[in-house]
Amino acid sequence: MKSTIYSSTIKASTSKSNFKISCALCSLPLEQPSTSQVLSAAYKLHADYQHPAFKSPSDITENNWTEHLGKRDYYNAYMHFYASQINAHGPPKTLEKYVFSKEANLTPEGKQGAQMLDRFMSGLLHPMIHTGHWAEFHVPGMLAEGLALASTTPASSPHLFPPDFFDYGTQQPESSAQSIVDHAATALRNLSLNNPRSSSPSAYTGGSHSLDILHRMLQDPNLAAGKTCRQDSGSKFSDTLRAAGDKIREYAKMWQVDSESEVPQKLEEVAWLATLVYGLGGWRKGKDFRSDFFLFSSQSALLRAQVSVILGWWVSRGRPAIPISDYYSREFDPSLLIPKALQVHPDKSAVGVGKDKTTNLPSNMWLAIIESSLNHPEEHLLKNQRALAHFDHLYGKTPQGYFEGETELEGAEFLDGTLFWRVALHTQKALGWVREGEPQGSFDRAGLGWDHLWE
Repeated sequence: MKSTIYSSTIKASTSKSNFKISCALCSLPLEQPSTSQVLSAAYKLHADYQHPAFKSPSDITENNWTEHLGKRDYYNAYMHFYASQINAHGPPKTLEKYVFSKEANLTPEGKQGAQMLDRFMSGLLHPMIHTGHWAEFHVPGMLAEGLALASTTPASSPHLFPPDFFDYGTQQPESSAQSIVDHAATALRNLSLNNPRSSSPSAYTGGSHSLDILHRMLQDPNLAAGKTCRQDSGSKFSDTLRAAGDKIREYAKMWQVDSESEVPQKLEEVAWLATLVYGLGGWRKGKDFRSDFFLFSSQSALLRAQVSVILGWWVSRGRPAIPISDYYSREFDPSLLIPKALQVHPDKSAVGVGKDKTTNLPSNMWLAIIESSLNHPEEHLLKNQRALAHFDHLYGKTPQGYFEGETELEGAEFLDGTLFWRVALHTQKALGWVREGEPQGSFDRAGLGWDHLWE
Protein backbone atom coordinates (compact mmCIF):
# COMPACT_ATOMS: atom_id res chain seq x y z
CA MET A 1 0.00 0.00 0.00
CA LYS A 2 1.32 3.42 -0.90
CA SER A 3 1.93 5.92 1.86
CA THR A 4 -0.97 8.25 2.55
CA ILE A 5 1.26 11.22 3.36
CA TYR A 6 2.26 12.22 -0.16
CA SER A 7 0.51 14.86 -2.21
CA SER A 8 0.54 14.50 -6.00
CA THR A 9 3.32 17.10 -6.11
CA ILE A 10 5.57 15.02 -3.86
CA LYS A 11 4.83 11.85 -5.84
CA ALA A 12 5.76 13.59 -9.07
CA SER A 13 9.01 15.01 -7.76
CA THR A 14 10.18 11.81 -6.09
CA SER A 15 9.59 9.79 -9.24
CA LYS A 16 12.34 11.71 -11.01
CA SER A 17 15.21 11.68 -8.57
CA ASN A 18 16.97 9.93 -5.76
CA PHE A 19 19.18 11.84 -3.35
CA LYS A 20 18.54 15.39 -4.52
CA ILE A 21 14.76 14.96 -4.48
CA SER A 22 13.07 18.16 -5.63
CA CYS A 23 15.66 20.41 -3.96
CA ALA A 24 15.46 22.85 -6.83
CA LEU A 25 11.68 22.78 -6.96
CA CYS A 26 11.49 23.37 -3.21
CA SER A 27 12.81 26.85 -3.86
CA LEU A 28 9.89 27.52 -6.15
CA PRO A 29 6.64 28.84 -4.80
CA LEU A 30 4.57 26.67 -2.56
CA GLU A 31 3.40 30.06 -1.36
CA GLN A 32 4.62 32.45 -4.05
CA PRO A 33 2.33 33.08 -7.03
CA SER A 34 3.56 31.48 -10.23
CA THR A 35 2.39 30.12 -13.55
CA SER A 36 2.48 26.59 -14.89
CA GLN A 37 4.98 27.80 -17.50
CA VAL A 38 7.42 28.97 -14.83
CA LEU A 39 7.08 25.74 -12.86
CA SER A 40 7.53 23.63 -15.99
CA ALA A 41 10.56 25.61 -17.16
CA ALA A 42 12.20 25.42 -13.74
CA TYR A 43 11.62 21.69 -13.59
CA LYS A 44 13.21 21.16 -17.00
CA LEU A 45 16.17 23.36 -16.07
CA HIS A 46 17.07 21.26 -13.04
CA ALA A 47 15.85 17.80 -14.05
CA ASP A 48 18.95 17.03 -16.10
CA TYR A 49 21.19 16.74 -13.04
CA GLN A 50 18.73 14.72 -10.96
CA HIS A 51 19.43 11.02 -10.50
CA PRO A 52 16.89 8.43 -11.64
CA ALA A 53 14.96 6.91 -8.75
CA PHE A 54 15.73 3.32 -7.83
CA LYS A 55 14.83 0.87 -5.10
CA SER A 56 17.27 0.57 -2.21
CA PRO A 57 19.20 -2.70 -1.68
CA SER A 58 16.94 -3.59 1.26
CA ASP A 59 14.16 -2.18 3.40
CA ILE A 60 14.67 0.01 6.46
CA THR A 61 12.83 -1.04 9.61
CA GLU A 62 12.75 -0.04 13.27
CA ASN A 63 15.28 -2.81 13.92
CA ASN A 64 17.91 -1.76 11.37
CA TRP A 65 17.36 1.96 10.80
CA THR A 66 20.80 2.89 12.21
CA GLU A 67 22.72 0.33 10.12
CA HIS A 68 22.73 2.20 6.80
CA LEU A 69 23.11 5.82 7.87
CA GLY A 70 25.14 7.92 5.47
CA LYS A 71 24.49 5.59 2.51
CA ARG A 72 22.81 7.38 -0.40
CA ASP A 73 21.62 4.10 -1.92
CA TYR A 74 19.18 3.80 0.98
CA TYR A 75 17.39 7.10 0.39
CA ASN A 76 14.30 5.42 -1.07
CA ALA A 77 14.09 2.92 1.78
CA TYR A 78 14.51 5.60 4.43
CA MET A 79 11.86 7.79 2.79
CA HIS A 80 9.29 4.99 2.89
CA PHE A 81 10.29 4.05 6.43
CA TYR A 82 9.78 7.57 7.72
CA ALA A 83 6.52 7.85 5.78
CA SER A 84 5.22 4.84 7.68
CA GLN A 85 6.42 6.27 10.99
CA ILE A 86 4.74 9.62 10.31
CA ASN A 87 1.50 7.85 9.36
CA ALA A 88 1.59 5.76 12.51
CA HIS A 89 2.82 8.29 15.10
CA GLY A 90 2.51 11.77 13.60
CA PRO A 91 5.28 14.27 12.72
CA PRO A 92 6.24 15.52 16.22
CA LYS A 93 6.80 12.08 17.76
CA THR A 94 8.65 10.93 14.64
CA LEU A 95 11.00 13.92 14.81
CA GLU A 96 11.56 13.42 18.51
CA LYS A 97 12.38 9.74 18.17
CA TYR A 98 14.59 9.92 15.09
CA VAL A 99 16.31 13.34 15.39
CA PHE A 100 16.18 14.93 18.84
CA SER A 101 16.16 12.05 21.31
CA LYS A 102 19.32 10.85 23.01
CA GLU A 103 18.72 7.43 21.47
CA ALA A 104 18.91 8.95 17.97
CA ASN A 105 22.26 10.54 18.71
CA LEU A 106 24.14 8.64 21.43
CA THR A 107 25.04 5.08 22.34
CA PRO A 108 23.62 3.57 25.55
CA GLU A 109 26.97 4.46 27.12
CA GLY A 110 26.52 8.14 26.23
CA LYS A 111 29.09 8.23 23.40
CA GLN A 112 28.57 9.54 19.86
CA GLY A 113 26.11 7.19 18.18
CA ALA A 114 23.77 7.65 15.21
CA GLN A 115 24.34 11.43 15.35
CA MET A 116 21.01 12.21 13.71
CA LEU A 117 20.85 15.87 14.79
CA ASP A 118 24.31 16.37 13.27
CA ARG A 119 23.10 14.77 10.02
CA PHE A 120 19.91 16.83 10.15
CA MET A 121 21.95 20.05 10.29
CA SER A 122 24.51 18.92 7.66
CA GLY A 123 24.25 18.92 3.88
CA LEU A 124 24.13 22.74 3.96
CA LEU A 125 20.95 22.45 6.05
CA HIS A 126 18.93 20.82 3.26
CA PRO A 127 17.34 18.19 5.55
CA MET A 128 16.12 21.03 7.77
CA ILE A 129 14.93 23.01 4.72
CA HIS A 130 12.69 20.13 3.63
CA THR A 131 11.42 19.79 7.18
CA GLY A 132 10.69 23.50 7.22
CA HIS A 133 8.50 23.11 4.15
CA TRP A 134 6.51 20.49 6.04
CA ALA A 135 6.14 22.77 9.05
CA GLU A 136 5.03 25.76 7.00
CA PHE A 137 2.87 24.14 4.34
CA HIS A 138 1.66 21.03 6.19
CA VAL A 139 2.89 18.55 3.56
CA PRO A 140 4.09 15.54 5.58
CA GLY A 141 5.82 14.08 2.52
CA MET A 142 8.37 16.88 2.78
CA LEU A 143 9.16 15.76 6.32
CA ALA A 144 9.73 12.20 5.12
CA GLU A 145 12.11 13.62 2.49
CA GLY A 146 13.91 15.73 5.07
CA LEU A 147 14.44 12.80 7.41
CA ALA A 148 15.59 10.58 4.51
CA LEU A 149 18.05 13.28 3.43
CA ALA A 150 19.37 13.47 7.00
CA SER A 151 19.76 9.70 7.20
CA THR A 152 21.76 9.54 3.97
CA THR A 153 23.96 12.54 4.81
CA PRO A 154 27.29 12.06 6.65
CA ALA A 155 27.59 13.49 10.15
CA SER A 156 29.92 16.43 9.61
CA SER A 157 29.81 18.40 12.86
CA PRO A 158 30.55 16.15 15.85
CA HIS A 159 32.35 19.00 17.63
CA LEU A 160 29.18 21.11 17.52
CA PHE A 161 26.96 18.36 18.91
CA PRO A 162 28.91 16.54 21.64
CA PRO A 163 27.10 14.23 24.08
CA ASP A 164 26.42 17.03 26.58
CA PHE A 165 24.41 18.87 23.91
CA PHE A 166 21.65 16.33 24.50
CA ASP A 167 21.39 16.96 28.21
CA TYR A 168 17.78 18.11 28.18
CA GLY A 169 17.54 18.18 31.95
CA THR A 170 14.05 17.62 33.29
CA GLN A 171 12.30 18.08 29.96
CA GLN A 172 9.80 15.39 29.13
CA PRO A 173 10.77 13.52 25.93
CA GLU A 174 7.25 13.25 24.53
CA SER A 175 6.62 16.98 24.71
CA SER A 176 9.99 18.19 23.49
CA ALA A 177 9.42 17.75 19.76
CA GLN A 178 6.16 19.64 20.05
CA SER A 179 8.10 22.47 21.67
CA ILE A 180 11.02 22.24 19.27
CA VAL A 181 9.23 22.18 15.95
CA ASP A 182 5.49 22.76 16.24
CA HIS A 183 5.82 25.69 18.61
CA ALA A 184 8.61 27.29 16.61
CA ALA A 185 6.74 26.87 13.31
CA THR A 186 3.52 28.18 14.81
CA ALA A 187 5.35 31.13 16.31
CA LEU A 188 6.88 32.02 12.94
CA ARG A 189 3.49 31.84 11.23
CA ASN A 190 1.71 33.84 13.91
CA LEU A 191 4.29 36.55 14.61
CA SER A 192 3.07 39.76 13.03
CA LEU A 193 4.00 43.39 13.22
CA ASN A 194 0.35 44.26 12.69
CA ASN A 195 0.24 44.11 16.49
CA PRO A 196 1.87 46.85 18.60
CA ARG A 197 5.51 46.10 19.32
CA SER A 198 7.75 47.30 22.06
CA SER A 199 10.49 49.70 20.99
CA SER A 200 13.07 47.53 22.74
CA PRO A 201 13.76 43.78 23.03
CA SER A 202 12.25 41.67 25.79
CA ALA A 203 13.80 42.43 29.16
CA TYR A 204 15.40 39.02 29.59
CA THR A 205 15.97 35.79 27.78
CA GLY A 206 18.24 32.98 28.86
CA GLY A 207 21.95 33.09 28.14
CA SER A 208 23.76 35.66 26.00
CA HIS A 209 22.19 37.54 23.11
CA SER A 210 23.20 36.12 19.72
CA LEU A 211 24.74 39.48 18.75
CA ASP A 212 26.85 39.49 21.93
CA ILE A 213 28.27 36.14 20.88
CA LEU A 214 28.96 37.53 17.40
CA HIS A 215 30.88 40.43 18.99
CA ARG A 216 32.96 38.15 21.22
CA MET A 217 33.85 35.88 18.31
CA LEU A 218 34.89 38.88 16.22
CA GLN A 219 37.35 39.79 18.99
CA ASP A 220 38.82 36.26 19.26
CA PRO A 221 42.19 36.19 17.42
CA ASN A 222 42.07 32.40 17.21
CA LEU A 223 39.06 32.58 14.88
CA ALA A 224 40.49 35.10 12.41
CA ALA A 225 40.76 34.30 8.70
CA GLY A 226 43.46 31.70 8.11
CA LYS A 227 43.53 30.48 11.72
CA THR A 228 41.00 27.65 11.34
CA CYS A 229 41.35 26.79 7.65
CA ARG A 230 43.18 27.78 4.49
CA GLN A 231 41.46 30.09 2.03
CA ASP A 232 42.18 27.67 -0.83
CA SER A 233 40.82 24.64 1.02
CA GLY A 234 37.97 22.79 -0.61
CA SER A 235 36.67 21.70 2.80
CA LYS A 236 36.72 24.90 4.85
CA PHE A 237 33.81 23.92 7.10
CA SER A 238 35.25 20.50 8.02
CA ASP A 239 38.72 21.98 8.50
CA THR A 240 37.31 24.69 10.76
CA LEU A 241 35.43 22.23 12.94
CA ARG A 242 38.51 20.06 13.32
CA ALA A 243 40.65 23.07 14.27
CA ALA A 244 38.18 25.12 16.32
CA GLY A 245 34.95 23.16 16.68
CA ASP A 246 35.24 22.93 20.45
CA LYS A 247 35.81 26.69 20.73
CA ILE A 248 32.85 27.48 18.45
CA ARG A 249 30.72 25.12 20.51
CA GLU A 250 31.69 26.95 23.70
CA TYR A 251 30.49 30.21 22.17
CA ALA A 252 27.29 28.61 20.94
CA LYS A 253 26.59 27.22 24.42
CA MET A 254 26.29 30.80 25.67
CA TRP A 255 23.00 31.03 23.75
CA GLN A 256 20.17 29.36 25.62
CA VAL A 257 16.41 28.89 25.30
CA ASP A 258 15.09 28.35 28.79
CA SER A 259 11.33 28.21 28.18
CA GLU A 260 8.66 28.16 25.50
CA SER A 261 7.83 31.79 26.26
CA GLU A 262 11.30 32.77 24.99
CA VAL A 263 10.89 31.12 21.58
CA PRO A 264 9.59 34.21 19.68
CA GLN A 265 12.43 36.38 21.00
CA LYS A 266 15.00 33.68 20.23
CA LEU A 267 13.64 33.23 16.71
CA GLU A 268 14.13 36.95 16.22
CA GLU A 269 17.72 36.73 17.42
CA VAL A 270 18.41 33.98 14.87
CA ALA A 271 16.90 36.14 12.09
CA TRP A 272 19.15 39.12 12.89
CA LEU A 273 22.20 36.89 13.35
CA ALA A 274 21.76 35.10 10.02
CA THR A 275 21.03 38.33 8.12
CA LEU A 276 24.04 40.16 9.55
CA VAL A 277 26.45 37.28 8.95
CA TYR A 278 25.29 36.90 5.34
CA GLY A 279 24.34 40.47 4.51
CA LEU A 280 27.01 42.65 6.09
CA GLY A 281 29.52 39.81 5.92
CA GLY A 282 29.36 40.36 2.16
CA TRP A 283 29.78 44.15 2.29
CA ARG A 284 32.96 46.21 2.35
CA LYS A 285 33.19 49.99 2.15
CA GLY A 286 33.69 51.09 -1.42
CA LYS A 287 33.27 47.57 -2.84
CA ASP A 288 30.45 45.81 -4.64
CA PHE A 289 28.33 43.53 -2.47
CA ARG A 290 29.32 39.86 -2.69
CA SER A 291 26.84 37.14 -1.86
CA ASP A 292 28.51 34.25 -0.01
CA PHE A 293 26.74 31.04 -1.01
CA PHE A 294 27.58 29.24 2.21
CA LEU A 295 26.36 32.00 4.51
CA PHE A 296 22.95 32.61 2.97
CA SER A 297 21.66 29.11 3.59
CA SER A 298 21.43 29.93 7.65
CA GLN A 299 13.00 21.70 24.01
CA SER A 300 15.68 24.31 22.45
CA ALA A 301 17.65 21.72 20.47
CA LEU A 302 16.64 22.88 16.99
CA LEU A 303 17.29 26.58 17.63
CA ARG A 304 20.54 25.91 19.49
CA ALA A 305 21.69 23.60 16.71
CA GLN A 306 20.96 26.23 14.07
CA VAL A 307 22.95 28.90 15.93
CA SER A 308 25.88 26.49 16.26
CA VAL A 309 25.90 25.76 12.54
CA ILE A 310 25.53 29.44 11.52
CA LEU A 311 28.53 30.36 13.67
CA GLY A 312 30.54 27.42 12.35
CA TRP A 313 29.94 28.32 8.71
CA TRP A 314 30.70 32.00 9.39
CA VAL A 315 34.09 31.17 10.90
CA SER A 316 34.85 28.75 8.06
CA ARG A 317 34.30 31.54 5.52
CA GLY A 318 37.12 33.51 7.16
CA ARG A 319 34.94 35.14 9.84
CA PRO A 320 33.95 38.13 7.64
CA ALA A 321 33.70 41.45 9.46
CA ILE A 322 30.26 42.85 10.33
CA PRO A 323 30.80 46.59 9.60
CA ILE A 324 27.46 47.93 10.84
CA SER A 325 28.64 51.48 11.57
CA ASP A 326 30.35 51.87 8.19
CA TYR A 327 27.35 50.46 6.37
CA TYR A 328 24.76 52.68 8.04
CA SER A 329 26.95 55.79 7.82
CA ARG A 330 26.67 55.74 4.04
CA GLU A 331 23.60 57.07 2.25
CA PHE A 332 21.63 54.13 0.92
CA ASP A 333 20.40 54.78 -2.61
CA PRO A 334 18.20 51.87 -3.75
CA SER A 335 17.98 53.29 -7.26
CA LEU A 336 21.59 52.15 -7.80
CA LEU A 337 20.53 48.55 -7.15
CA ILE A 338 17.32 48.49 -9.19
CA PRO A 339 17.33 48.22 -13.00
CA LYS A 340 15.95 51.05 -15.11
CA ALA A 341 13.25 48.70 -16.35
CA LEU A 342 11.63 48.82 -12.90
CA GLN A 343 11.96 52.54 -12.38
CA VAL A 344 8.98 54.56 -13.58
CA HIS A 345 9.20 57.31 -16.16
CA PRO A 346 6.00 59.23 -15.52
CA ASP A 347 4.21 61.77 -17.61
CA LYS A 348 4.36 65.26 -16.11
CA SER A 349 0.70 64.98 -15.15
CA ALA A 350 1.30 61.99 -12.82
CA VAL A 351 0.72 62.71 -9.14
CA GLY A 352 3.36 61.96 -6.50
CA VAL A 353 6.03 60.51 -8.77
CA GLY A 354 8.91 61.89 -10.77
CA LYS A 355 9.83 64.60 -8.27
CA ASP A 356 12.95 62.77 -7.07
CA LYS A 357 14.59 59.41 -7.61
CA THR A 358 12.97 57.75 -4.59
CA THR A 359 9.46 58.25 -5.98
CA ASN A 360 10.48 56.58 -9.24
CA LEU A 361 11.09 53.22 -7.54
CA PRO A 362 8.61 50.33 -7.46
CA SER A 363 5.85 51.04 -4.95
CA ASN A 364 6.12 47.46 -3.67
CA MET A 365 9.79 46.58 -3.55
CA TRP A 366 9.23 43.03 -2.31
CA LEU A 367 6.84 42.27 -5.17
CA ALA A 368 9.52 43.35 -7.65
CA ILE A 369 12.19 41.26 -5.90
CA ILE A 370 10.09 38.10 -5.66
CA GLU A 371 8.76 38.39 -9.22
CA SER A 372 12.30 38.68 -10.54
CA SER A 373 13.52 35.80 -8.36
CA LEU A 374 10.82 33.49 -9.72
CA ASN A 375 12.38 33.73 -13.18
CA HIS A 376 16.00 33.45 -12.06
CA PRO A 377 17.87 30.25 -13.03
CA GLU A 378 19.74 30.20 -9.70
CA GLU A 379 17.29 28.21 -7.57
CA HIS A 380 18.86 29.30 -4.29
CA LEU A 381 18.09 32.96 -4.89
CA LEU A 382 14.36 32.61 -4.25
CA LYS A 383 15.01 30.74 -1.00
CA ASN A 384 17.17 33.62 0.17
CA GLN A 385 14.79 36.39 -0.90
CA ARG A 386 11.75 34.65 0.50
CA ALA A 387 13.43 34.26 3.89
CA LEU A 388 14.43 37.93 3.93
CA ALA A 389 10.90 38.95 2.92
CA HIS A 390 9.52 36.93 5.84
CA PHE A 391 11.98 38.53 8.25
CA ASP A 392 10.98 41.92 6.90
CA HIS A 393 7.31 41.13 7.53
CA LEU A 394 8.12 40.20 11.11
CA TYR A 395 10.81 42.72 12.01
CA GLY A 396 10.80 45.31 9.21
CA LYS A 397 9.34 48.04 11.41
CA THR A 398 12.14 47.75 13.96
CA PRO A 399 13.28 51.33 14.72
CA GLN A 400 16.88 52.44 14.87
CA GLY A 401 18.04 52.25 18.48
CA TYR A 402 16.16 49.02 19.16
CA PHE A 403 19.40 47.27 20.15
CA GLU A 404 21.01 50.23 21.93
CA GLY A 405 22.27 49.08 25.31
CA GLU A 406 21.04 45.54 24.63
CA THR A 407 24.12 43.99 23.02
CA GLU A 408 27.90 44.33 22.93
CA LEU A 409 28.06 44.18 19.12
CA GLU A 410 29.72 47.32 17.77
CA GLY A 411 27.29 49.48 15.79
CA ALA A 412 24.19 47.52 16.78
CA GLU A 413 22.48 50.75 17.84
CA PHE A 414 22.28 51.72 14.15
CA LEU A 415 20.44 48.57 13.07
CA ASP A 416 16.85 48.93 11.97
CA GLY A 417 14.24 46.98 10.03
CA THR A 418 15.44 48.25 6.66
CA LEU A 419 18.31 45.76 6.91
CA PHE A 420 16.26 42.94 5.42
CA TRP A 421 15.18 44.64 2.20
CA ARG A 422 18.58 46.33 1.84
CA VAL A 423 20.28 42.91 1.92
CA ALA A 424 17.67 41.53 -0.49
CA LEU A 425 18.39 44.35 -2.97
CA HIS A 426 22.16 43.84 -2.67
CA THR A 427 21.64 40.12 -3.32
CA GLN A 428 19.36 40.67 -6.32
CA LYS A 429 21.89 43.05 -7.85
CA ALA A 430 24.77 40.62 -7.25
CA LEU A 431 22.88 37.68 -8.81
CA GLY A 432 21.38 39.81 -11.59
CA TRP A 433 17.89 41.07 -12.36
CA VAL A 434 17.69 38.62 -15.28
CA ARG A 435 13.93 39.04 -15.77
CA GLU A 436 14.55 42.74 -16.33
CA GLY A 437 17.41 42.20 -18.78
CA GLU A 438 20.54 42.15 -16.61
CA PRO A 439 23.09 39.33 -17.06
CA GLN A 440 23.15 36.53 -14.52
CA GLY A 441 25.58 36.92 -11.65
CA SER A 442 26.66 34.28 -9.16
CA PHE A 443 27.15 33.55 -5.50
CA ASP A 444 30.67 33.95 -4.14
CA ARG A 445 32.31 30.75 -2.91
CA ALA A 446 35.82 32.04 -2.16
CA GLY A 447 35.40 32.97 1.53
CA LEU A 448 34.92 36.67 2.17
CA GLY A 449 36.86 36.95 5.43
CA TRP A 450 40.20 37.01 3.63
CA ASP A 451 41.11 40.64 2.92
CA HIS A 452 43.09 39.95 -0.26
CA LEU A 453 39.92 38.69 -1.97
CA TRP A 454 38.50 42.22 -1.82
CA GLU A 455 41.51 43.84 -3.49
